[in-house]
Amino acid sequence: GVDTSLGRERDYSAFQILDCYNGEQVAEFYSNRTPINEFAEIIDTEASLYGTALVMPERNTIGENLIDWLFNIYEYENLWMDDKNNLGFQLTEFIRKQVIKVNSKRTVNELLTFIIDDNNKIKADVGKHDDLIMSLALATFALHTLSENDIIEYSQIPHKQDIPLAPDLW
Repeated sequence: GVDTSLGRERDYSAFQILDCYNGEQVAEFYSNRTPINEFAEIIDTEASLYGTALVMPERNTIGENLIDWLFNIYEYENLWMDDKNNLGFQLTEFIRKQVIKVNSKRTVNELLTFIIDDNNKIKADVGKHDDLIMSLALATFALHTLSENDIIEYSQIPHKQDIPLAPDLW
């Protein structure tokens, strides 16, 4: 799950990587100084380390730039696509509850400052950030979507190609 910023020391760019088999957080990125082009390179490198992981960037104004870098420059081949063939995920106030294990103190600290305001809007408290929460929400949604499918991937071993690997989430 990826939440993008401009990288000009204001809002943060963040991503979370979850193990699709047990929901455990295995990696996190958090920076307010990384330009979008460098952020795309980092995502391409890190996601490739996890077997060409599914990358689910938020599709907003800034996110579109990141998607363009990942798709057209780095030719990353496993970007989230919706049922209308749009790359990325349109996220506004979407946080799903899942059984996941968060290992990052920074993410926990952000979760502790996430509030519901007087207008019932879920957001970061004044002066706080929500970037790790948003990237975690996207990764959690991707994990949830993958866990609903019967098959995640097939083994590369020829005599086991007919045996699907599925997450141990049921």
